[in-house]
Amino acid sequence: MTTKRFIALGALATVMAASACDGLDQAMSAHQDVVARAAGHELTVDQTAELIAQNGRLMPEPEVVDAVANLWVDYVLLAHAANSDPTLGSVDLGPLVDPIIEQQIFQRYNEQVIKPDTSITDEELLQIYQREQPGAQIRARHILLRVAPDATPAQRDSVLALARDLRAQAVAGANFAKLAEEHSQDPGSARQGGDLGFFSRGQMVAPFDEAAFALGIGEISDVVETPFGYHIIKLEERKGPTLAEIKDTFREQARANKAMRATQDFIKRLTDSLEIKVQEGAYAIARDLATKPNTKLSGRAASRVLVEYKGGSFTAKDYLDFVRARTNPGTRMQLAAAGDSDLESVLKAMTQNKVIIAAARKEGITVPETVRDSIESGIRSQLVQAVEETGLAKAEAKEGESEKQAIERRVNDFLVAIIRGEQELLELGPISFSLRSGHAGEIFERSFPAVVRKLQERQKSPPAAPPGATQEESQQ
Repeated sequence: MTTKRFIALGALATVMAASACDGLDQAMSAHQDVVARAAGHELTVDQTAELIAQNGRLMPEPEVVDAVANLWVDYVLLAHAANSDPTLGSVDLGPLVDPIIEQQIFQRYNEQVIKPDTSITDEELLQIYQREQPGAQIRARHILLRVAPDATPAQRDSVLALARDLRAQAVAGANFAKLAEEHSQDPGSARQGGDLGFFSRGQMVAPFDEAAFALGIGEISDVVETPFGYHIIKLEERKGPTLAEIKDTFREQARANKAMRATQDFIKRLTDSLEIKVQEGAYAIARDLATKPNTKLSGRAASRVLVEYKGGSFTAKDYLDFVRARTNPGTRMQLAAAGDSDLESVLKAMTQNKVIIAAARKEGITVPETVRDSIESGIRSQLVQAVEETGLAKAEAKEGESEKQAIERRVNDFLVAIIRGEQELLELGPISFSLRSGHAGEIFERSFPAVVRKLQERQKSPPAAPPGATQEESQQ
C-alpha cells in the first residue's frame, strides 16, 4: 500500500492533520480494489474476477482467488525480468542450485569420510535372500475366529482355546480346508476352504504377513492374533524368482541397502552427541512459515532459534530457506497442519542436514565453482526456453501500447490459456521466492471477498444478450 507522507512544521501541523487523514482514507479505499501488485503492475478485483470467469468450473472461493493472484505475481515478475534481460541473468537461481550442490557435497562426504562397507559374500547374500524373499508370492489357507471389540477376557480366552483346538486338529492330520469351511468366520475365504489365493509381502496385516511368509510348504502356523481376531495359517504354495535368477541385481540392491544403513548409523552417531532440542514456540513458527512462505524475515525474526544443539542452532531463516527450496505447496500444507510430534521429527531432520553439510565442509569437502556454474547455466537455459515457449519473453509492443501494457497483455494471455485448460501451468517452485525477493510482489487478501462477490453475481446474472437480440430471445 502506498501512502502520502505529510510533513507538518510548527503552526502548519494543525492545518495539515485533517488533510493527512483524508489522504490516508482515500489511499485505503483505492487499494481495496487491488488484489495483487508486482513490479509496478496492479491486478484489480474486476480483472481477477474476469480471469477466473474464463473457466466456469472454477468455484468462487478465496482459495481460487489466492491461486490466481499468486500465479499473476509470479508471471508478471518473470515477464518483467525477461523484458529487462532475455537471458534472465538477474534471476537468483540459488534456491534451486544450492540443494543440488549440497547433495553432491554429501555424496563426496559419504565416499571420502563415511566410506560405508558394501562388500557382501555369497553366504551373506543367501541369508538376505532367504530373509527377504524378493518377489516371492505365496498361496495360503487360514481359519479366522473373530473376537468382538468389547469382548471380556473370559470371552477372548474361550475363542483362543477354540483356535488352539482347531490348530491341534490340523496338525494331527485333519483336513484343513474342511475345518476352514466349518469354522472360519472369514466370509471371503471360508467357502473356498480358507484359500486366500496368491499374495505378496505387505498385502496382509503385519502379524499375518510375517507368520505366513515364515512357513514352509505344508506347515501350519501357531495361532496368530491380528486386529481381525485369531488365525491359523497353512502354507500351500510358494513361487518367485530363485537367487540364481536375480543374483546380480539382488546383490547390487543388497549392497545399496547395506551402504544406506551404514550411512544412517554414522549420521546417528554424529548427531546423537549434539543433544538436538526443539525450542519452545518453534512449532507455531514452523506452521506459520509453512502457510506463508513469502514472509520476509529480517533481524530478530530471522535469527529466532527453532532448534538448538551443541555448537550451533537452526533458525527461522534456515527453516524458511529449506521450505522454499525443498518443498512444494502440498508438502507445505502438510507442515502447516502437522502435529507437534511430526514437526519435531521434521525440524530435527532439517537440523541434522545442516550439521552434516557443515561437517563435510569442515573436512574440506566442496564442489568446484565450475560445477556450480555448469548446473546454474543448465537451469537458466531451461528457464529461458520455458519463458520463450509460454510467450512471457520480451516481444514487440503493439501500436499504441506501452512496455508496461505489453507485459500485462502477455501475462493475461498466458493466464487465460492456463485457466481455460489450453496451456500447461508453468511451475516456478523456488524461483518464485527469488523473484519476489528481488522485486515488490504483494497479495492483498482483504480484496478476496470482493472478487468472490463479483463471481457470485456473474453466476446469478442471466447471460448477456447477443448484439441485436431481445432479452426474451436470449433466454430462449
